[in-house]
Amino acid sequence: MKKAFMFSGQGSQYLGMCKELYDEYPTVRSMFEKATLVLGYNVKDIMFNDEAKLNNTLYTQPLMFVMYASILQVLKEKGITSDYTLGLSLGEYGAYYDSECFTFEEGLKLVQKRAIYMTEACFRTKGKMSAILGMEAELLLEIIEATDGYVKIANYNTYGQLVISGVEKAVLRVNELALENGAKRAILLNTSGPFHTDLMFYAKEKFNVYLKEVKLAEPTKPLLLNTTGNFYENSLKENMVKQITNSVMFYQEIEKLLKDDVTTFIEIGPKRTLSSFVKKISRKVTILNVEDISSLNKTILALEE
Repeated sequence: MKKAFMFSGQGSQYLGMCKELYDEYPTVRSMFEKATLVLGYNVKDIMFNDEAKLNNTLYTQPLMFVMYASILQVLKEKGITSDYTLGLSLGEYGAYYDSECFTFEEGLKLVQKRAIYMTEACFRTKGKMSAILGMEAELLLEIIEATDGYVKIANYNTYGQLVISGVEKAVLRVNELALENGAKRAILLNTSGPFHTDLMFYAKEKFNVYLKEVKLAEPTKPLLLNTTGNFYENSLKENMVKQITNSVMFYQEIEKLLKDDVTTFIEIGPKRTLSSFVKKISRKVTILNVEDISSLNKTILALEE
């Protein structure tokens, strides 16, 4: 049985996430304490009690990473590890950590810098993101080509679930045209900026400068990349920089794993968004998740069968 861990992205966070694991496992509490020292604020207080801060990109990204790492530690204690690893956008940092590209403390610093630069970029540019449901990429790309203003497909989640991102007027126009041409729904997303577009160039440039001073290790297991939809080959830093403005090729990553005969997908992080994506891509695989005690126990039982 080949297993892939997949780490959920920003937007899936919720108040009280990881609390059950925090209460149950001393190692999780220890990781929260380390994170509090590295990040300079009380991780537990924000994650469990401050919804406004939790939903602020500055805090969301580092706190999501804390959850990824905490769950990985619990799974490691249970003898459960991945054969392949991937993540959606921010979640890719969970995959980097899973493949030992950096330590927990190093990962916290990386994600915190990324969050700072992305927040600064959002202040400098106004844009929107929207989910387009029930339309394949080829037709959506034709609509985008016919639309004035900057807009692109930012996320290829499933064959019929795509996310567009760009300047507000262009995004709204694509929404209209998509619905007129057969899309089931067009849903404006509550994001702080036009992620995965060239409008985030400021963050890309700042992060590129920061990464020059950072040391990273090569991944110790097969790692898939959002930017290519394929396996990692070289230059982690280049990929980290590109990921800020490039599209997320998620369903292409899942297709690669299916071709490699991966049969079990385990989502790590809050909610089950990626699980729902994989279910739409293939109904022949086992899909599990870990976010609390109940889902952890279900996953352990399923893997024992």
